[in-house]
Amino acid sequence: MQNYSEIEYEFFCNGLEKQYKEAKDEGMFEVLKVFELDKTHSELYLVQAIDYFKEKDGIVEQDAPMDFLTECEKNIVKKDEKFRSELYCMLLSTKFAEAIKNKSIFLQDSFKYSFASQQRE
Repeated sequence: MQNYSEIEYEFFCNGLEKQYKEAKDEGMFEVLKVFELDKTHSELYLVQAIDYFKEKDGIVEQDAPMDFLTECEKNIVKKDEKFRSELYCMLLSTKFAEAIKNKSIFLQDSFKYSFASQQRE
């Protein structure tokens, strides 16, 4: 049985998934394909997921890396044994943005978002 916060989060994920087409049309996922990540200093599980996304040219399937997601998110993405690829892409994009903001992922050759830039602060 799900607790209230899991149900509430599932509603949030449903809304997030509905924004996929608009986000794709606006090129939001292209960002994930062009950035070169600093794999040495960035969060491993997120790097693996973004590398997979790039290799598959944004076409994610059930074999997509899930370790960057919480257990709750994994359950929602795989709800009823159906893989929700659009939700996966939205969560990946959201987690990437959060990781840039909280400095757990870094970009190669970036003045502002590289690991070296954090050393200058």
